[in-house]
Amino acid sequence: MQKFLFVGNHPCLDFINTQMIVKEEPADLLGGFEDLISWLLQARVLAKTQADVVRAELSHDQMSSLLEQAKSFRATLRGLAERLVASKPVPDSTIITINRFLSQRSGYPQLVRRKGGFEQRFHSAATPAQSVLAPLAEATSDLLCRANVALIKKCGNPSCILYFYDTTKNHTRNWCSMQLCGNRLKVAAYYRRSRGKASL
Repeated sequence: MQKFLFVGNHPCLDFINTQMIVKEEPADLLGGFEDLISWLLQARVLAKTQADVVRAELSHDQMSSLLEQAKSFRATLRGLAERLVASKPVPDSTIITINRFLSQRSGYPQLVRRKGGFEQRFHSAATPAQSVLAPLAEATSDLLCRANVALIKKCGNPSCILYFYDTTKNHTRNWCSMQLCGNRLKVAAYYRRSRGKASL
């Protein structure tokens, strides 16, 4: 069973969604440093070679510090998403935080041969600790600069705290996913309507 949900259609939103509601209780899917690395790998924000270097070179204290930085950054991103959904301006403090992580993104793109062709990978010149969250800041910057922020939405289930970028053709997506919230609320609404008719 996959631990993380990738329903946000964007790494920034999927990272926010590592906090969710499970059985009506808040749950943090980033319980430890290895969870953070696992999420970054699954989200394709971090390459396996980078993850291996980070695991090998960071001390336990550095790993703990990096996890706390990641959670703090996630809180900043959640605040950003809340403001965008509410059509409120992005605070300068959020921009400063994103830029602080972007400043650690030193490096260059590198052409790599792979089976059947080529791909471009970013070769980081930063320290292992610096290289972990900088790509996430870059994804956030990309979201703010290139995406239609009006299509960033919060799940229509009032008890859900997940966000997503609506890429549907008519931009009518309401739920984080039909399986998690959409079907559940539709069934509940149908049940309420059925009970109302039965009592008439």
